[in-house]
Amino acid sequence: MSRRTILAIGILLILVSCKKEKFPEIDDLKGTWTEQTDNSYKYKLIFEQETLYFVKPATVDTLSYRLDKNNDVIYLTLKFNPSAGESNHKILVNKRSKTLTIWGLFPSIPENVTDTKFKKE
Repeated sequence: MSRRTILAIGILLILVSCKKEKFPEIDDLKGTWTEQTDNSYKYKLIFEQETLYFVKPATVDTLSYRLDKNNDVIYLTLKFNPSAGESNHKILVNKRSKTLTIWGLFPSIPENVTDTKFKKE
């Protein structure tokens, strides 16, 4: 093979192996997402058009959400108590591996914002 062919194949392999995380559209989020953890209980997120059901061990929180593509952020508000305020979290989705990453979803030390990964069912 010529050098150009080998170089072209090498560049193509590098591009294919790059991370494909991007900011999600509403249609990318729709469905059920399960937390990726070693814990015995895994949290679930169920996205509908403008509603997010956050399934916890003993409760289900119903949230309204909106996406801010300019800042790669999702805004969350309790659907039946909007006066409680709004939180915002960085969010990215990888369509290839069907994973969703949300930063700061669970409380942590402010300077150590953790990410939580979810897998689409």
